[in-house]
Amino acid sequence: MAFLVCLLIATFLWLINALNRTYTKTIAIPVKFINLPKNKSLSSELPKEIQADIKASGAKLFFIDFKKHENEIVIDLNNFNKIQSQSKSLAINTALSIGNLSRLFNTEIELIKVKPDSIYFSFGKAFKKVVPVVPDLQIDFDTLYNYGDKVKIYPSSITLFGDSALLKNVDEIRTEKIVLNNLNKTISQKALLILPEDLEERVGISVNEVNLTVNVDKFTQLNLEVPVDVIGVPAQLDLKTFPNKVMLQIKVGLLEYDSLQASQFKIIVDYKDTQKNKHKLPLKIEQQPDNSSVVKIIPDKVEYLLKKH
Repeated sequence: MAFLVCLLIATFLWLINALNRTYTKTIAIPVKFINLPKNKSLSSELPKEIQADIKASGAKLFFIDFKKHENEIVIDLNNFNKIQSQSKSLAINTALSIGNLSRLFNTEIELIKVKPDSIYFSFGKAFKKVVPVVPDLQIDFDTLYNYGDKVKIYPSSITLFGDSALLKNVDEIRTEKIVLNNLNKTISQKALLILPEDLEERVGISVNEVNLTVNVDKFTQLNLEVPVDVIGVPAQLDLKTFPNKVMLQIKVGLLEYDSLQASQFKIIVDYKDTQKNKHKLPLKIEQQPDNSSVVKIIPDKVEYLLKKH
């Protein structure tokens, strides 16, 4: 028992001594570049992290190891936009640019050197491309509520600046994912735009966020009688359905209830389906307004008669 106590005391004293001793260590710190010039195309690839040789006590190094992934060096190129706007290249002293690491990690450390010691930027002429903004929405509506109209986006499109080879495969820019639960009223909020990771520091963007408006309306049910249209029938044949009209059970917002007309819907049967269906043809929704949805078609299949002219 005494031996175990002595061992624990010795271990504790060794640990205290080890934590108080000074060590040198290389750490990798993530780096992010902001305010790249919009009128220029970045043709060189920027580092995603900086290797820093630092000196600190064992206790501080332990703290840094624990927190290093939560810290990020941000290098602002805003001065480049103002002062070096005509330059095609730029070299930045890494040690001067990363600032005070003691402040970054909130503990006293000594910076010995960094790799790379300089960061080089090579710029060419930037091309422009206008692309639409696509909202990334996950919406759970409250009971009896749904979209009252299309989601409004302002601005609905943005301009990208960069090398033509980088921009040619970019057809849209998505927003950050927005989750809305139990939604029962119209809502408007800002959403950040998300560039693909491989373009994040090589492509400029005209705005960083857009405003989204989700129009919400209370819904009710409406029944409309709609004629059945026939498509794809060869010229020498005639196809008639029985019945030739069907009832639609439609979910519609209260704001659109009075204006909804049967002519806004198109229900069809297709001649090619006669090859698989000898007695009844399935009905398909060919057209319906954006602000409504067909819940049920009664009946959902119709008998038919096919004859030659």
